[in-house]
Amino acid sequence: MGNTPTWLLQQLIPPLLLTYFYFAWKISTFELGPHLLNDPSIYRFISYFYLIFPTLSIFLITLLYIRLYFLPSSQSIPPFDPPPAIRNRQVILQCLSPAQAKAIRLADNVPHDDDDPMLERCYRGKCGGRWKPARARHCTLCGRCRAGWDHHCVFFANCLSAPYMRTFLALLLYTPPTIFIISLPLYKSLYSRAKEAYFHSKSDDSIRQKWWDWGYSWVIAGGPIGRYAGGTVLGWRKLDKLDEDGGGLVRLNIGLMVVFGIILALITIGLATTTLSLILKGDLTIDRGRSSAHGQALSAIYRLKSQGKHIPPHLESNLSRFSDRRWFFVPLPRELQTQDREGIILQTLEHERPYDHGWRQNLRIVLGSMTSWIYPWNAIRKGMGEEVFLWPITEDVEKRLREDAERRAKEGMLSERT
Repeated sequence: MGNTPTWLLQQLIPPLLLTYFYFAWKISTFELGPHLLNDPSIYRFISYFYLIFPTLSIFLITLLYIRLYFLPSSQSIPPFDPPPAIRNRQVILQCLSPAQAKAIRLADNVPHDDDDPMLERCYRGKCGGRWKPARARHCTLCGRCRAGWDHHCVFFANCLSAPYMRTFLALLLYTPPTIFIISLPLYKSLYSRAKEAYFHSKSDDSIRQKWWDWGYSWVIAGGPIGRYAGGTVLGWRKLDKLDEDGGGLVRLNIGLMVVFGIILALITIGLATTTLSLILKGDLTIDRGRSSAHGQALSAIYRLKSQGKHIPPHLESNLSRFSDRRWFFVPLPRELQTQDREGIILQTLEHERPYDHGWRQNLRIVLGSMTSWIYPWNAIRKGMGEEVFLWPITEDVEKRLREDAERRAKEGMLSERT
């Protein structure tokens, strides 16, 4: 079951969201649209718009959501063994640091060579020693490693990886305008109804006795804001009972639906902004997590050193493991290869960001294009293909790594001759 609170949330949130969109569509299409159509002060095309737009937009959002919800459990899972180009060391590939590789080999009683790259493998959950490529991460909730892993999203109870980032972003970007447009004709009347409900709750003897004069209402509502909200809801419900039509388009459940929609829209705007900003920088959530873990380890080590205390080995290990400086195996040209050395393992420099190709290229790599990924017929499709298992590094970093590798190889050959 994994993390119990997260598991519980991802059982509750998907049906809640689908229920919200169903009722939003139903009310907009069968109540709001006809109401506007019968209002002579409303332009006819606006009335027809509210008869058609909710169906089209909510259908699209639901389609994207279901696409993410039913992503296969095998999505972005790397093969057990790397592809031939990596196994045969024909390309630049990210690997473990020589220190990490040495520790693993010594534990397994295997001879170690600093120029012999060791690929990372995962033995957690269902992975069973599966190859773990660059920018992959193990999801503890799913029990699997996924290449291009971004995060496990409780909103659709599934992992999000780079190939489906375009679907996720399209869902986030389509949702807020849909919610705001559908709710727009109701904002003013619902606001007036909410004020009326609040004052009615203050003047109604039964509500005042059961809620406002009840000392525990502060505790139940979680403070003054919740207390005012609770009183307004009680007053609103009472007004709906007094109205012959049950409140019509300003009834309580529509008011709650609009409030829920506003909260949902704000959440999706925040998620879209964060996700896009990471992609533009060439990052995924996994990279932000690595930087955060590295910073925490660095702070803990600094604090222990200042106190003169012993530094646990796991902190030093985390400092190296989560460093932004990555290790790459660089294959040498054939003329520089020897029987014992096919390439050299090098670390990136402090300022180098091997996966940041510039914001335009970052968008193209992850989303497939600059703008056309947002179109519904593209958003529903998978983005990245096999390249998610061998993420391209920038030309500048690749050039520098190759030059350094060749220089070191030549220096080594020269020292052997002398």
